[in-house]
Amino acid sequence: MVQESRAGHILYMALIVIFSALASLALGHRFPLLATAENRLADFRLATLSPSEPQNSDVVVVAITEDTLATLPYRSPLDRGFIADLLVTLNDAGVRAVALDILFDQATEPAKDEALLGVLKRLKMPVVVSWADADDQLTERQQVFLNTYLEGVTKGHARLQTDPYDGRVRLIFTGIQRNGEFTRGLAPALAVLLGAAVPEAPVPIAYRPGPAPGTSAFRVLPAHAVKLLPRQWLAGKVVLIGADLPHNDRHLSPLSATTGQSGGPTPGVVIHAHILAQLLDGRQAPESELAVEAVAVLALAALGLLLAAVPLSVLAKVATVAAGLVALWIGGFALYAYADGLVPLISPTLSFVLSGSVGSAYVGHRQRRHKRFIHQAFSRFVAAPVVDQLIADPSRLALGGERRQVTSLFTDLADFTTLVERTEPTVLLPVLNEYLDYLCRIVVEQEGTIDKIVGDSLVVIFGAPLEQPDHPARAVACALAMDAFGRQFVAEQRAQGLDFGCTRIGIHTGNAVVGNFGGESFFDYTAQGDTINTASRLESVNKHLGTNVCVSEATAARCPETPFRPVGILVLKGKSEGVEAFEPLSDVDAASTTAYRSAFEAMRDGDPGAEAAFTELLREYPDDTLAAFHAERLAAGEKGATIVLREK
Repeated sequence: MVQESRAGHILYMALIVIFSALASLALGHRFPLLATAENRLADFRLATLSPSEPQNSDVVVVAITEDTLATLPYRSPLDRGFIADLLVTLNDAGVRAVALDILFDQATEPAKDEALLGVLKRLKMPVVVSWADADDQLTERQQVFLNTYLEGVTKGHARLQTDPYDGRVRLIFTGIQRNGEFTRGLAPALAVLLGAAVPEAPVPIAYRPGPAPGTSAFRVLPAHAVKLLPRQWLAGKVVLIGADLPHNDRHLSPLSATTGQSGGPTPGVVIHAHILAQLLDGRQAPESELAVEAVAVLALAALGLLLAAVPLSVLAKVATVAAGLVALWIGGFALYAYADGLVPLISPTLSFVLSGSVGSAYVGHRQRRHKRFIHQAFSRFVAAPVVDQLIADPSRLALGGERRQVTSLFTDLADFTTLVERTEPTVLLPVLNEYLDYLCRIVVEQEGTIDKIVGDSLVVIFGAPLEQPDHPARAVACALAMDAFGRQFVAEQRAQGLDFGCTRIGIHTGNAVVGNFGGESFFDYTAQGDTINTASRLESVNKHLGTNVCVSEATAARCPETPFRPVGILVLKGKSEGVEAFEPLSDVDAASTTAYRSAFEAMRDGDPGAEAAFTELLREYPDDTLAAFHAERLAAGEKGATIVLREK
């Protein structure tokens, strides 16, 4: 299996972050439900966290209420004689400017129509009168009358810009282009007459909270009582005249829930007052910037992916996600309350959740694939419990190595090259496969790890990838089982006419570097170091010693339950120091073992009688090949238990 490269993994992670951020931005701005939720959160912060302010001292609302209508001869259309008188009263009181949020779209009593028009044209104070068009559901007749009646009068469009998703008024309606003529919104038109700067494009309305919950940010005076009020209440003020009626010209706004007005939604004339006050003061509403939002969603996407990659339980991840989102939202509200900053919450939240979800799916898929790979790579070469532990903790197989004490076991078939040369492949290969398969099964039973299979040879390590405190004993037990099987297998094959060689095994315990040395694209879990080389050489010296299994003292010393007999101190080729070696015994013959040890000790001590002792041992046990090896050495004039090997 080809593993995913580190660069590819990093690329996938980056793509998840970018995708999550872009998708969250798009959904947060384009998906109606999410866009509305974001706006409602901004409204809630405005309504609940904005500090109270004194009533605006420059802008006054003159409201036409039900009590006002009760003083007039008819409710609709509004008595224009009353409006004319109201304008004169305001002018005489020294009002700075007036905006009429009243639509004069039909004729009433001719004398009163003429009187109002005359007042509008002769007043010295700036006056802006509401205007509308067919898009505001005016009939053609109403539009013609409105345009004709207000000819020569400064007009401002009465429209308020409502949100297409929830109908709330959040932005300033700056104006509209019609027939080559631009008509500003009502409040912007009056602000221009008063010398204030007006934005060309819609910007958020900087709604002003009242001095107390349930109070208006502006002084609201009933229209029918204006002539009775002290002149100083109106002198120098900018006045907006409009309706404050339960079911007429009311709109939802961010403040709708906290206005305290029985009608709920805010009167249109009051919204115009908020806009006008904002323009006159040069005030700006807190507004989220796309660049800030982009940084926020990228950061949250990265955090979500990081959380997905961290090895935590599902419960821990859910708790962390919840804590992270709570912190995000508390921070967003605190930023508004203490720094007047507006940061979107929906798109970063979505980015965090989306990145975490996609990242979890990707990480889960990657882990499952990696576990399948581990299972495929190891299931035939190590015991099932070992595979299960590796799957549970794949970090044990991380690229690179670690220094660890292991026991290395090498096997080889005697005279295999000769066997290959004189045996047909169709005959040899099935036998060899059967032989190796059984050896592998023995390794798996002892929970060893098959490093590699090279031709007829097997390389096995114990103590890695999982730690095994008893790895020397496992290796020796494995070797004895292999030796027993090998002897039986040889007998069976020779009975069928196939001169199959014996199995030679070498074992050594020591430090080695173990790990995945294959690189990113090829998995090769192996062990490297002198310990491995020593085990290989111990296997090779068996043919000189006449033994099948040769074990180093470093291994034998940690196998108290296994009987051994000493082989000698082997000085391997290229080594300056000898390795004390032993032969494990499966079937212990007490007399033979005692006789061998006595002869070996005599040889080790330089006793001249050692040769005779080995010769005597061979008379009784002629098949003892190791005793024969020592007898030949001594007969050739060698002394002591140190054996210098020149080939291996």
